[in-house]
Amino acid sequence: MQVKYYPIRGRGERGDKFQLARFEDENGNMYKGLYDQERHFGSEDEAREHIASVMNVPADTLTLVKWDL
Repeated sequence: MQVKYYPIRGRGERGDKFQLARFEDENGNMYKGLYDQERHFGSEDEAREHIASVMNVPADTLTLVKWDL
């Protein structure tokens, strides 16, 4: 399943992490309020694991695509 996500870059002490501003699955479902928007991620794989847990699906079934808003 494809998931579009919008990262907020430049987070963490060294500015090498990002936060998820929003994400949406291929059916148009958004998960506002269901995930930790304050959490910092060091990699896309780490974000994929978190998104998968929110969506209650296996992480290896997700393809993340950066959302160009």
